[in-house]
Amino acid sequence: MNILLSVRDWAIQVFAAIAFSLGALMYYCIFYQSKLIPRWLSSWGFLGAALWLATALLSMFGQIGPFSTAKVLLAIPIAMNEMVLALWLIIKGFNPSAIASESVRQIQTR
Repeated sequence: MNILLSVRDWAIQVFAAIAFSLGALMYYCIFYQSKLIPRWLSSWGFLGAALWLATALLSMFGQIGPFSTAKVLLAIPIAMNEMVLALWLIIKGFNPSAIASESVRQIQTR
């Protein structure tokens, strides 16, 4: 019974990390293309999400442990990026010129 519970916990941890990192990769790709936030911030997030995906895959194949030093070090970029992004959006918000240019493009296509 303990083996089944540990496999379940492992699967939840790995698949949650994969789902988070794939979602973050899409999220930062859209931010990069739309220019709603500075490109350096979206590039940093894309890199951090890719590193987090790498930790999930390495953990899945047993190359690193769940709380190993390597996993923690590879998680730092995305963790810092998420905090900086939150502060950026609270203080500065989205880029208004990117929002305005998108609405102009929608009007022109009609």
